[in-house]
Amino acid sequence: MTIIFDVDGVLIDVRKSYHHSIKDTVEHFTGKPADREKLLDIKFSFNINNDWDASVAGILFVKSGLEIERFKEEFKPYSQSLEGMYRFGKEKGIDLPEYEKLVEVFEDFYHKHREKEELIFPHDVLERMRKKGDILGVITGRPFEDLDYTFKKFDLYKYFDYIITEDDIPQPELRKPSSYPMKLFFQKVEIDEPVFYIGDTNADYKMVENFNREEGKSVRFILYRNDHNRDIQAEYSISAPDEICDILNSYDYAQD
Repeated sequence: MTIIFDVDGVLIDVRKSYHHSIKDTVEHFTGKPADREKLLDIKFSFNINNDWDASVAGILFVKSGLEIERFKEEFKPYSQSLEGMYRFGKEKGIDLPEYEKLVEVFEDFYHKHREKEELIFPHDVLERMRKKGDILGVITGRPFEDLDYTFKKFDLYKYFDYIITEDDIPQPELRKPSSYPMKLFFQKVEIDEPVFYIGDTNADYKMVENFNREEGKSVRFILYRNDHNRDIQAEYSISAPDEICDILNSYDYAQD
């Protein structure tokens, strides 16, 4: 059995770290107050998995001066790629910062907020999963430096065999929902079925769906539910960490 985790919103509660960093970054580059809930609405409405990209979208929203629903309507055709977001800015006459500068500013804010992160999956559940799974892994959009800090803080490395981070992805278009991160994971390890991926966004779901279609596999997606993903349909879903063990045990029982 192979069990792969997303990190943000699944292993780690990032509402007080990454989510605040989006708001701070948007305010830094616009000079205007930003409504965090509206920024998150944009992020989740358009399945923007990367928070650097979500900050770009937030800057566009604030600088556009549009009401949220009007902005979403106009932004939608441009929302699925970083290139499209910058094209939207150019067409609307909205100045955007250089992406590398935005990343630098975002990470500075994140480093101020990261102490506020909390562990979602407690150690006792992770220990049970470590015993249950032959291979445990991580596929995350976090850069390695951010992941390394958090994994050391919560002593998480001992549970996982293989980890894919943002640093392993050579181009923005190969991030989730592309199948590339999962393909890269299975270049490091042979598929040991059944395979489960635990995520919380549509980008996670689509990555699994794309991988299965392209590779002819049957990775099972488990949705970790929250207030932002109620519309995602998944064969398996959990609302608390210990529920994962029930799914894994019931799957074993069904296979016997």
